Amino acid sequence: MYIYDHTCLILYCFLCTKPEPCSERSSHVQYYYSNKSAMDDVDDGICSSSSYSEEDCPVCRRAVLMDASDISESEMETLRGDTIGDTTYSAKWTINVLISLSNVCETGWTDTLESELCLLWDMTTEKDVTIFLEKCDFLKIVEVSFNVSSEPRLTEILMGILGNMCCQSNLIQTVAERQELVSLLFNLLSTDDPETLIQLLRLLRVAVWDIQLQERRDVISPWLEYFKNYEVLGSSLVFILNSSTNDDLLTAAIDLIQAISTTDLSDEDLLESLMGVDELLPALIESFKQLIPKQDGNHTRSELKVIENWLTILDNLLEDNYLILGEEQYSNHFVGVLDILLRILQPYVKSHNLLPLDELSAVCIRDCVKLILSFQQHKLPVGPEFIFIIVTILFYLKSGNQSPDSETDSDKSENNERELSVYLEKYWFKILAMSEVEHLQDVLQMCEDSIVKYIMDTTISHPRTSTDTMEKLIIASESLN
Repeated sequence: MYIYDHTCLILYCFLCTKPEPCSERSSHVQYYYSNKSAMDDVDDGICSSSSYSEEDCPVCRRAVLMDASDISESEMETLRGDTIGDTTYSAKWTINVLISLSNVCETGWTDTLESELCLLWDMTTEKDVTIFLEKCDFLKIVEVSFNVSSEPRLTEILMGILGNMCCQSNLIQTVAERQELVSLLFNLLSTDDPETLIQLLRLLRVAVWDIQLQERRDVISPWLEYFKNYEVLGSSLVFILNSSTNDDLLTAAIDLIQAISTTDLSDEDLLESLMGVDELLPALIESFKQLIPKQDGNHTRSELKVIENWLTILDNLLEDNYLILGEEQYSNHFVGVLDILLRILQPYVKSHNLLPLDELSAVCIRDCVKLILSFQQHKLPVGPEFIFIIVTILFYLKSGNQSPDSETDSDKSENNERELSVYLEKYWFKILAMSEVEHLQDVLQMCEDSIVKYIMDTTISHPRTSTDTMEKLIIASESLN
């Protein structure tokens, strides 16, 4: 990736095939200056003739060994010369790639250009590279490319580079100032290329973060108006959730919607302004079924992250709107939501899936229970199987003896278990007060004897257990005999 002309600088730790390395080499920074003819004897940093001794090597004879302290700051700047900022990337190579990109209409899309742009994509994880590209008017190059190119792979790579750049600096605000580029970005929501859409949704998520940041500063981000004015955003996200079978694209869409749903604006609900519950709720259910299939084993970490974001969206979507789920037109959706909550919680009925408890699992369990409690408080029909699973989890948390891999993991797990058990215990006493005897009977009949005993003992010993509540539980337990 480094490009040097007639005078070359090469850093070698060991040039020749000498059996015994020079002891002085280890205490020096070895810079070797050579002219272009000397470079002809070198292939990939190794003397072209392995038969040379160090004394006979023509490259080594031309080399000048320098101590680092002998190099001045101005000489160091000269040595850095071609690099971008504090990185080791070549500025000249990068400019040549941008020139090739600018000429793609004349030269055509090639494997070489694709490989070079992929390298540039990787490079944009460095902030200095992002700043350099911005100075090279990369945003204008992207505008032109989006307008004239019909190559999906090129569009995807440019979207990926742009997304990386927006994560590395305040470039997301600079992009917002270029209305033509913003228009091109939103128009790309209609593409049928999933890889391009994934990169586009990543960028739009950064735009949401800018909306949130500016809101905290009492400033309106231009992206807020763009989101509200381009109606294609909401409809496109709903379409992706309903129809895509690409897990990465579905995950990117859920990540973006989650960010939108957690955006607190002073005078409006951004999620509600972009898409209504009528459209989003069934789309969320459909996307979950695609992403998290029914399974006997535990959830993977990537699945748990999807579950966490999905539950956040659902909670924010239904906030102050739980009662609509009891309406006839939403009955199927409510059944779908309950099925998903059951699918999330079901693996934890087995203690080895629960313990030791990681933070992400604890969050997902807590968020499920929060939604279930809200349904129950709004008199929505929630089956006894949910209470059974929750009290079973509580029992395992109180009596678990699974050993984590390390002491640090043990401390984290114990903290997670303690916090979740407190939350679930509060849930149990709220439900106990709300439930009829018949409902409690159904729950207890599902439980093993050890869990029933734990429930009875915990309830009896709790200082806030009323006589009426205890009597109700005792009556329910008598049905087991």
